[in-house]
Amino acid sequence: MKNYLLLAVLALASTFSGHVYADTALTSTSSLSCVKNYGYDHAIIRCYIEAWGRNPGGLIDSNCYQNYLNARSAGFTSIDIYWLPCTGRSTCKSPATQLNEIITYVGDNNMIVGTLWLDVEVDSAANNWPSTSAARTTLQQFKSALDSSDWKWGVYSSYYQWQTITGSVSWVLDSSVPLWYAGWDYALSFNNFSPFGGWSTPTIKQYAGDEVFCSANYDKNYYGQNYCFSLHPFITYLQ
Repeated sequence: MKNYLLLAVLALASTFSGHVYADTALTSTSSLSCVKNYGYDHAIIRCYIEAWGRNPGGLIDSNCYQNYLNARSAGFTSIDIYWLPCTGRSTCKSPATQLNEIITYVGDNNMIVGTLWLDVEVDSAANNWPSTSAARTTLQQFKSALDSSDWKWGVYSSYYQWQTITGSVSWVLDSSVPLWYAGWDYALSFNNFSPFGGWSTPTIKQYAGDEVFCSANYDKNYYGQNYCFSLHPFITYLQ
């Protein structure tokens, strides 16, 4: 049985123009090697943050590349990245611009990545999805940009988040891409999954959070017949 580590690196608060936004902490090679020794062999690293206090909003995570290098040094060869986009503000960079920054960053650093996961969830401090109608339009813009990029991409969200953001669990963005959903019931199964967004079958389930493992905090994830972990992102946004 393969085990999967979903690595969502720890976040630290950094100030900018009177606001606080999350910047990820470095995850050491020794910590990642510890996890690798338990048999985990897949990592997902955050590579883009909202940075909604900036103008324009949206920013490459400054520790993305070093965390990628540390994961590679620890022996991880299967690595994805995820994108917490800036949305809901006129000062946010466009979806296409945010994506292009990710693509350029990955290319400039010769990073070899699999799937790019788009994080679709509410950040109440940022008021990042203030309108369901605007959210649908924005999500379609993200889809258009991602489809044009030819990158493999997926969505991270939950039944509740999708309903809150789009106004309906029935609204479909693209059910052909993989879904990583949050359903914290501590069960290694998809039994608590309720279809939303057109997805009838998920790819990954985040089933528990705040678990300490190899000197780091993880969210636990289930990957089909396998199980996996992600480092819990302590993200605090203040004004």
